[in-house]
Amino acid sequence: MTLPDIAAALRDLHVSIGQQQDLTKVVIQDAENARAEFRALTAGATNPLVNRALGNYAQGIVKLRDGTWLLAEAGGILAEYARAIGIDMPPRQPTEGKREVEPTYDEQSDIGPRQPGTQRLPQAEEPAPRDPSAG
Repeated sequence: MTLPDIAAALRDLHVSIGQQQDLTKVVIQDAENARAEFRALTAGATNPLVNRALGNYAQGIVKLRDGTWLLAEAGGILAEYARAIGIDMPPRQPTEGKREVEPTYDEQSDIGPRQPGTQRLPQAEEPAPRDPSAG
């Protein structure tokens, strides 16, 4: 493989990383909109599953943001490598710092700060409290 072939492959990969990053940003916006709509539709709900669902939305959004950040890092590292071997490629840096979804009070037990790649164990299903007036 010649240096021009390597340069073309690195540029294609760099473009692909940028496209995936842009696509992920759109998915994040869609997820944030869905979460906001779900929150509005379930305002005042006391069922713990509603809060768990909102927490799961938040966790998913945080993981998507982590993925976007990692894609930006990969693009930057790829550009640095290309420059190190003599290929001119502009770095694609993240436009925003890593942010997390601000949880509501009820959701705070379901999410917490994590680093990219860390996993939380699924929580055991808890039965909903029985309403004594339901008979």
